[in-house]
Amino acid sequence: MGKKYFTIREVAQLLGVAPSLIRFWEKQFIGILEPSKNSKGARRYVDKDITQLRYIYALVKKKGYSLEGARKVIQKHRVESSITPAEVVERLHALRTFLVELKERFR
Repeated sequence: MGKKYFTIREVAQLLGVAPSLIRFWEKQFIGILEPSKNSKGARRYVDKDITQLRYIYALVKKKGYSLEGARKVIQKHRVESSITPAEVVERLHALRTFLVELKERFR
């Protein structure tokens, strides 16, 4: 079992962005991205938060959405379903990693 909570620095490193960008996105995506904070005010991210950040990253950095456009896409797909678009992105990322490892193993 992996870690339960991640620091902003760890999450920034996972995404390859600066911690300041994550703090900025938190302000832009209020109600969508809200990590918990410990008693000292340090942010604590869980897997769900990281998945949401990866989805925001994919929309803004890879697909070129504006922040407002990304917010609209996320809110549009925010239907209570068994899997969110952010989870789809996360699962596809994990699948790609698995397939790359499998390809390397059988070379």
